[in-house]
Amino acid sequence: MTAPGHLDFYAIVLFVHIVSAIVAFGVTFAYPVIDSVVRTRDPRSLATYHEAQIQVGRRIVTPAAILLLVAGIYLVSDRWSDFSSGWWSAALAIVVVLLGLEHGFLIPNARRMRDRAALDVQGSGGVTLSAEYEQLARQRAIFGGLASLLVVIAVFLMVVKPGV
Repeated sequence: MTAPGHLDFYAIVLFVHIVSAIVAFGVTFAYPVIDSVVRTRDPRSLATYHEAQIQVGRRIVTPAAILLLVAGIYLVSDRWSDFSSGWWSAALAIVVVLLGLEHGFLIPNARRMRDRAALDVQGSGGVTLSAEYEQLARQRAIFGGLASLLVVIAVFLMVVKPGV
């Protein structure tokens, strides 16, 4: 571990690793609140909100998560001689699973929600969201909650490093 006040390459990579985690996954914890506000204040904006989720996933979450992986692999290879240690293997697997969830479910789900919301808000009357949209929203809540839980577990593993 780097000594306090000592700046070396390891400390810089550790900084990049931590910032990458914040950038990649920080915003995802705000999605349920944003969703609630948009639904109650301006449901006609739901399609735009879901498009924003898609773009955040592609342009922020994915690149930052990849940088997180690269920096994490460097950190482990530089200071830890036991590559079979479960804490970092589990954390690595979690980030890979999170990227898979993002591209295999969350982005496609947001696309379907965007398209369905756009159809549901057409017309001049009040907005009534379809059963299909509500089903997609329930699925997103479940998988988004799972993703958030995985992020918390990964942070726990990084901090505690069980078995070391």
